[in-house]
Amino acid sequence: MHKVTVTLAALLGLALGGASGLYAHLAEAQAGTVIVQQGIAFKPGKATVKAGGQITFRNEDPFGHNVYSPSKGGIFDIGLQAPDSETAVAFREPGEYIIQCRIHPKMRAVITVTQ
Repeated sequence: MHKVTVTLAALLGLALGGASGLYAHLAEAQAGTVIVQQGIAFKPGKATVKAGGQITFRNEDPFGHNVYSPSKGGIFDIGLQAPDSETAVAFREPGEYIIQCRIHPKMRAVITVTQ
């Protein structure tokens, strides 16, 4: 298993004309909540994290997934996530975020971010 480290903050900053702090950014996986992609499903399908906390997305399927959130205030897209890899996403703003897979549209999870 390998970890993926990507900084989405820089990409969002470019796309949003320098805005920062509103959207999630990706960071190297650390201790915290893990949502596994297995059997073309997110497990668990619901999770709660405090603002500033991370959720690690781990792909345990034998094929790729593309985890993303279109939710306002928490937009992110980790791109193609290979089997046996994990990526952590930090959630900065309180709210409810829908998580989906672009490859498998029926895959959905809900992240609740509290104060």
